[in-house]
Amino acid sequence: MKALIYKFFGQLGVWGWTVLVLIPFFFIMLFATKDTTDIYGKPLSLIYKPNWSNFSGAWNAGPDEGTIGVWFINTALLVITALVVSLVVAVPAAYFTIFLSLKQNRAVMITVLSGTVVPTILLVIPYFKAYNQFGLLNKPIATGVAYGVLAIPTTFLLMNRFFLDFPREVLEAGLLDGLSNSKIFRKLVLPLSVGQIVSVGILTLIWAWGDSQIAIVLLQSQSAQPISVGMLSFAADFTTNLGATFAGLSMAAIPPVILYIILSKYVTKGIALGGITK
Repeated sequence: MKALIYKFFGQLGVWGWTVLVLIPFFFIMLFATKDTTDIYGKPLSLIYKPNWSNFSGAWNAGPDEGTIGVWFINTALLVITALVVSLVVAVPAAYFTIFLSLKQNRAVMITVLSGTVVPTILLVIPYFKAYNQFGLLNKPIATGVAYGVLAIPTTFLLMNRFFLDFPREVLEAGLLDGLSNSKIFRKLVLPLSVGQIVSVGILTLIWAWGDSQIAIVLLQSQSAQPISVGMLSFAADFTTNLGATFAGLSMAAIPPVILYIILSKYVTKGIALGGITK
């Protein structure tokens, strides 16, 4: 009986948190189909005539038609680059670190942890000077490298924790088959770590997609801006047309939500595997 009560309140908490997360997204979608007068006059009303032209107005905003589409392309380039850099560097490093001695492992962990406590805002000026010096400003892929480097410490720590609990029987079986450590990593460990890697990658994706602290400095040209920076100027241009503003926000929020839904099975698999190995 007590277990059922705990399970009930646990599920209630999960559903309650889900509702709280979905409420802002619901209102963004609601206001995206309303006129500005309806947003001010009856914001909570569900009975109104939808204004679908808000989406076309948002899409065609900016110096050229389809500016939001350009921002999406820039964001995709930035995010993909950040994911590749962070995962290619952090995942192998997190795996091979588990074979270090206790003293060496502690030194590595202290170094990595120090990278997580540095505020991003303190790195803006150094990044700008370096990128300006090498002519890398207004290049989404180059900015994606910066985001990937910033994501390495968090990716490393999460993957290192996972690899520490990885079944040693798998590694020993690979050694018995005559595989080297690098081949064990490529052929055995990586296929069994897809769920965890995707889970960590989603965190990097969401952060790089929505962050603007670095991008607003390194990507100043509107034709090179990601969606997070572009929406700042977008909102300023549509102060009298809130419907178009919310339509733009909804279009900016939909892609990461769709990606999360598509990749959710890998996230579940990663969590399940992590639970089994502990």
